[in-house]
Amino acid sequence: MAVLPTREDNANKVLEVFSHFRARPGHVLRVNNFIAVGARRRWEMSDLQEGLEFASTKGWIRQKGGGIELTQQGYEKMPQSS
Repeated sequence: MAVLPTREDNANKVLEVFSHFRARPGHVLRVNNFIAVGARRRWEMSDLQEGLEFASTKGWIRQKGGGIELTQQGYEKMPQSS
């Protein structure tokens, strides 16, 4: 039986997108970056939206100038790209 991802699972997907771009604290991505990576990985866009909202409440990201900025807290939580 398939299990739906949790809000934290979805927030970790957001951090995976920052990791994909080798982001550091203060790095700002546009929404289309999340859509493109999510589409390639076949993520549900509703999961990604929920992840953005949850990551924001945790202080991992914040809106900045029409984009999404990675915070120091988010950087420390995100998986490191290889």
